[in-house]
Amino acid sequence: MKRFVITVLVATFFHAIACILIPPFEFAPTRPACFFWAMRSSLVAFTIAFALLLLPLRIGLRRFLPRSTPQTQAVVAGVVLFIVVSARTLVRQLSGEPAAPYEHGYLCQWIFWPLLVVAVVISFFWPFGAPAAQPEQAVPMGRNP
Repeated sequence: MKRFVITVLVATFFHAIACILIPPFEFAPTRPACFFWAMRSSLVAFTIAFALLLLPLRIGLRRFLPRSTPQTQAVVAGVVLFIVVSARTLVRQLSGEPAAPYEHGYLCQWIFWPLLVVAVVISFFWPFGAPAAQPEQAVPMGRNP
């Protein structure tokens, strides 16, 4: 649960910073107000979206890749999330739907969403700390290793 909260906070802060970089601002006319409203809205939205996306993804990775290392599971999760983000952006772009002015075009979306995926994968899936100790193998009597 701790990693989930950290991931939501990292993504929220990342989104709020991205919203105030270049005008026109999405949530308010000034940078401080836009930052506040972006933090508030993305805190709610990312909590719901990540609960619906990341938790089942982690369960699926543990079920279908039980013997893989946590790093491998993190890379697979990153690929899956990148495919989801790419499909969303590509469908909108190829349909001819213009990006809203505050979205700054599809190039900015192709930059923002993969960077957000990397931040989410590192904060939620990537293992931190010392690796777990492996149990030592018993050596049969009479044999020297």
